[in-house]
Amino acid sequence: MRRQATGGRMLFVATALALAACHEIPQDAPKPYAGKEDTKAYAGDRFNGDKAKFEKALSDRAQNENEYIRTGDAGKRR
Repeated sequence: MRRQATGGRMLFVATALALAACHEIPQDAPKPYAGKEDTKAYAGDRFNGDKAKFEKALSDRAQNENEYIRTGDAGKRR
């Protein structure tokens, strides 16, 4: 009698674990963002909201990090 009760408990625990593992939280609709609104990167004092000036500064910065342009090897071929 004891062995049959233990088997029933094991079956119940295994079933409960299997059902718990298969549960998935629905991800249908995204929740609205409740935090503060992000400001644009170009809205600060340096660019005064001028997006073109901001993009030009980004482009210049990227060109300054280009090794070929910095060392003067941009037009040379080997």
